[in-house]
Amino acid sequence: MKQYTRREALKLFGIGTVAVAGLGLAGCSGSGEGVKNASEPVPASQAFGQAGVWMVYGDHEQIGKDTGVERVLVFDGNGNVTVYDTKYVWMNGGTSYVDVTFGDLDGMSNDEIIDLAKKKDRERFDATKQSAIDETNEDIEEATSLPPDYAANEAAGQKVNEAAEYQEPEAVPFTLRLETDDTGNTAASETLSFEHQSLNSSHFYSGSHIGSHPDRYADEALYKTEQVDIKLFSPTYSTTSIVYDTTFGGYSGLATVVNEGHAGFTWDTPDTEGIEVD
Repeated sequence: MKQYTRREALKLFGIGTVAVAGLGLAGCSGSGEGVKNASEPVPASQAFGQAGVWMVYGDHEQIGKDTGVERVLVFDGNGNVTVYDTKYVWMNGGTSYVDVTFGDLDGMSNDEIIDLAKKKDRERFDATKQSAIDETNEDIEEATSLPPDYAANEAAGQKVNEAAEYQEPEAVPFTLRLETDDTGNTAASETLSFEHQSLNSSHFYSGSHIGSHPDRYADEALYKTEQVDIKLFSPTYSTTSIVYDTTFGGYSGLATVVNEGHAGFTWDTPDTEGIEVD
């Protein structure tokens, strides 16, 4: 059987280098098992180049059972990531949404985490929408003694709320960008970047919007394109944390499920193929 170099393989299959960087991990598979079992620090291009699930959390926090998961990133192994928002969303009238914590993920497989992320992303939208509807209904009931224009604005605003439709997240390309030190030969930082369609709670007619004409907020799109840049902090911050019976490893603010004794994660080097340098 013919053996291909990595460059030859890229030309043969016509796919990006980040997507196949994980081929360099001994015993790895498309499910990211090589990342979970690594006995040597795993560079970012290999970590995110395989199919896998990563959790975003506050980069100044320590992972614990009550630490909130802000987003779940699902990498497909072909250079794309699907982003699910799981962070609590603030609304003036409050919401019934309960965010995800690392404790919730104990014992879950990747598929189970993905199913939970999909469920919570939808719950987050529904709770935000319902909060706006409930708050506006309360104001409509209390507005009977106010001028007719006020009540008309309320009714029109409620139509905006009711018309809002959930948008299921889609896979988008991601990039890895490496910055070097003054010599140009050594990595100084690395950043994971992608665009994300995030829910814009300001679209809903509630809070400070109430009483105003909805047309004033017509340019407040329900979903807004957000440029997300996640800085992969120094490898010295790459540690593992145990929550109940599950071990998490990764970069500060970004973690995945790994096996106990995992060697950790690190930056790429300036000669890594498939990443942007400086």
